[in-house]
Order: sequence, then C-alpha cells, then structure tokens
Amino acid sequence: MDENTRQFGEENSGRRPCRLSIANCLGPNHLQGYCSIAGWMQQMLDQMLEGMLVLDTAFSIEIVNRAAADIFGYLPGELFGRPLATLLHTPDQIVPSFGLPHRPDGHASFARGRHEALGRRKNGEVFPLELSLSQSAVEGGSAITVLVRDLSERRALERALFEAETNERLRIGQDIHDSLCQMLIGIHYQAELLQSRLRDRSLPESALALRIGELVREAGDCARTLSQGLMPLAISPAELPQALADFARKSEERSGIRCRFALLGQPSLQDSATAVHLYQIAQEAVHNAIRHGRPRRIEIVLGERADSTYLLVADDGEGMGPKSASRPGLGMRSMRYRAGLIGGVIRFESKPKGGVTVLCTVPAGRRRMKKGSRK
Repeated sequence: MDENTRQFGEENSGRRPCRLSIANCLGPNHLQGYCSIAGWMQQMLDQMLEGMLVLDTAFSIEIVNRAAADIFGYLPGELFGRPLATLLHTPDQIVPSFGLPHRPDGHASFARGRHEALGRRKNGEVFPLELSLSQSAVEGGSAITVLVRDLSERRALERALFEAETNERLRIGQDIHDSLCQMLIGIHYQAELLQSRLRDRSLPESALALRIGELVREAGDCARTLSQGLMPLAISPAELPQALADFARKSEERSGIRCRFALLGQPSLQDSATAVHLYQIAQEAVHNAIRHGRPRRIEIVLGERADSTYLLVADDGEGMGPKSASRPGLGMRSMRYRAGLIGGVIRFESKPKGGVTVLCTVPAGRRRMKKGSRK
C-alpha cells in the first residue's frame, strides 16, 4: 500500500465518508489495492450472470460488468463513458403529452422500476430487453443502477407457443365449420322435412318438429360464429392504416365518444402478424378507455420514427387509479404480451383527470424498393 493510500485510510479511520467515487473503486481507472471490499465487488460484478450498469446522473456509463457487455456485444472497456441511449433502439420511448396528432417527443426519461425496451447490439441487431432501474445516494451525488436482462429467448419461446396456440385454434375453427356446421345444416333440413310431412297429415307434432328445426338453425348460427371467432384475424401491413381508421369510425358510432385516427409518415411493418397484433392492441386500448375512463375523445396514431414504427392510443378520461397502475388487469397484460410477441415494447402513462396514453413501439420493417430505383 503506498503512502498516499495509507494516509487516506488513516484520515478515515473515524468512519468519516469515503472521498473516492464509485468509478474510483470499480470503474476502469479504479485505484488498485486500496480497498479489499472494492476488489471483492469487482470480482462479484464480473461473475454475475445478469448484466449490470452503473450510470451517473447524465445517464453515462461509469461501471459495466462482463455480462452487460456481452449482452450488447461489446468489450467492457468500450462501454465506459458511453451514454445509455446509444445502447437503446428506442431511447426516447416515453409517453408524450396529449396534444395529438404528433410524434413522441425526443426526451429520454426513466422512472424507477422495471421497463421493457428495445436494445441495439454493436452489430446493429435490435433485441428486446428489460431494464430494472434504481437510484442510490452516494458521497457527492447519486448513482443509477441498471440491471439488464436479454429477453430474446423468452420472446422466441412466447412466439412459438403463441403460433402453436394459433394453429390449434385454426384447426378447431375449421373442424367446427367443415363438420359440425355441415351436420347441423343436414339436421335442420331433416327437421323441416319431418315438419312438412307431419303438417300434411294434420298431426299436432308438426309444431314440435318446427321448433326443433328452429333450435337446430340457431345452434348452427352459434357454431358458425364460434368458428369465425377462432379463425385468426388477417390484416396485411398495407391494410393496417385503413383498418384502424375503420375501427375508429365504428367505435365512435357505437359509443358516441369522439374517436379519431391519424397516420404520420409512412410507417413500415415487418409482417402481417405485426399488423394484426398492433390492431388488437388498439382495440384493447380503446375498449379499456371507453369502459373505464369516461373520455370525451380518443386518438389513435400510427407513425414512424427513425427505425421504428409506433402505435399511440390516448384519451382524455379519468386515468387509471393507483390500484390499476400497480396491479395491471388482464387488458394491460394482454397488450404487453402482444407487444412482446412482435419484438416491441409498450408503455402506459396515466395522469389524474388527464387520461391514459398507450405507446407501443416496434422495429420498422424493410421498405420495398420501387421499380427502377437503384441501391
């Protein structure tokens, strides 16, 4: 131990605050051999399976462990001093104010707790991740700790399960349509034939045969409706804007609440599955607003930004209560689940008497080049 380190230790033997910063102890230029606890913490951080970043108040990285560097495809030394925003595909994925139609504002903002986001690896790959943020007071300021979890494998498993469920629903729907519905049509025809013959003989049982035929017809209608409900919704990326516009119009007609749709730019989507899930997220968000918020107006916005496409649904109703915000219901969980299935993230913001804003952001799809255009 050198003389300066020894003197610093003696000055602090009375349990006075340590004057070394977190970066001095655990950062790239940490003081070797000063503190055994700091050395132990450095080893512990590098052996953690979960990624960990420590940021300053400007959201620049002061400390990074090996797991976090591996998640983003960097060497640890390449991340020191780098702003957290450079590792995120959607650094400004923050719920904007209600002035619509508009684009989400450009100010990154994070609250304590868990947040799903889209990360960007060194090779440019966009992937889903979860950030758990906490803030701690340290000598001379504060530090922001971020735990990083790569959600790619979980999302792939969820998509596989969802596709299996969708295929099974499709099979059951087709079976109902092709077999049960056809059988009920045949029974209805036989009941009508029986009723006709009983009526020709002036037998009172003809009324019963008529009633049986009516019940069979109603059962066939129910089976057909059930079959259609099990069939997957089909919306192509090009059809999504018109589908959302039609949904906004129908929602206004049914509820009497002003509902408007706006298209900003030329948002591109990866595939039809993304279009379907975004449509269903919009459906759930609007239905929640009408059911619980008592709004006067609802805005649906589909727009583009950088390499992302976003769907925004906002209302000016009563907002969510504390219980709803802390313990999301089935509708919010369903929207979050759907956003994850398409590689996106979703955020909810509620303001008392200011309504609820739902913002879902997904990676943009590749645009098709026009004929005759050059690469």
